[in-house]
Amino acid sequence: MVSRWEGTYMIVGAVLGVLLLSQGFQGTRSFETAALGTMTVSHYAKDLNGNSNHTERANPEEIEPLLNQLTNKTRHILILGNSQTHSINQKKHGQTVYPELLSKTLDSATAVLTHSMPNANFQEFRVSHSWWSEKRDWDLILIPAFMDDLREDGLRKDFLKAPVAEGHQLASESKLSTFLNAQLERLTNPPSEAGSESKQNTPQDITEQAINDWLSEHTSIWRNRSNARGDLFLSLYELRNKAFGITASTPRKMIPARYNRNIEALSNLLDHATSIGQRIILYIPPIRTDVPPPYDAKEYSQFKTTIESMAERHTLIRFANLENTVPGEYWGLKSSTDGDGKPELDYMHFQFKGHQLLAGALENEIRKR
Repeated sequence: MVSRWEGTYMIVGAVLGVLLLSQGFQGTRSFETAALGTMTVSHYAKDLNGNSNHTERANPEEIEPLLNQLTNKTRHILILGNSQTHSINQKKHGQTVYPELLSKTLDSATAVLTHSMPNANFQEFRVSHSWWSEKRDWDLILIPAFMDDLREDGLRKDFLKAPVAEGHQLASESKLSTFLNAQLERLTNPPSEAGSESKQNTPQDITEQAINDWLSEHTSIWRNRSNARGDLFLSLYELRNKAFGITASTPRKMIPARYNRNIEALSNLLDHATSIGQRIILYIPPIRTDVPPPYDAKEYSQFKTTIESMAERHTLIRFANLENTVPGEYWGLKSSTDGDGKPELDYMHFQFKGHQLLAGALENEIRKR
């Protein structure tokens, strides 16, 4: 039996917990946007008619309008990317990103569609490529190989919404495809649903939903709980970095298991593309070279060699090293990684001039045939 004092402690603890959540973690930040900082903003490409031809989350309602823009075009180009693809440092009015610059530079018979995901890894590229390849025939696909994103692992539903909603599965029977298909299945049918024999709500489901609805309607804490969770994780991330002296310039070594899974995913992607006759430009993207990169030099060199050799094994895949395309003066700063408020060097996002230079470099590669 709970004593009076124990009950008091529980109530005080609950009140303090609510106050902490409401004041300390208000759900205003996310991992996807926090790294951009205040000097870099997201911007999404449009075609010559001002219609969006760029998606980040692949929302189901976006897909038909995006694909309709390919109608009556004789050449289709798909661009896969990460936040570098949809972000501009120190953006000014009228400036845009390299996919839009490309779509306006290439001939009018060419349609460009872009799917960029923050911190996208090759496993996510593998699923995105497979799904988009079922929707249209692509004459060319542009794929950047970011070493930093090979530290990421797994699939995120938020950036593959349509593939998940449709229950997309990879056709390959490789070990990695089986692994990714299992993830896709869990995202499409979460365990709470997949384990139920009936789609009808149980009394427990109905009760829980009623409580959730009431709390969401009457309390901002509950309504924003998923965002508050992101705020909490970001604060823990910053605390860890502060404790260990980690900054954006700190060299980061690869995580072997994740690296290997991502490299295998890229290999699967290239094999699949070759099997259906797709051409791909696989390239090392720009990185600032006015300061040492935040990578282990030996690992980075080996990574570039690996990517190039993977491309060379396929007759329809061409490799390009564009790492020196954007000079140091066209890069910027990012938010602090340890929460102290001091800006740090940004190794991922550049200014509009950088987008112009990258668009020009990619256009040259495209025209090489």
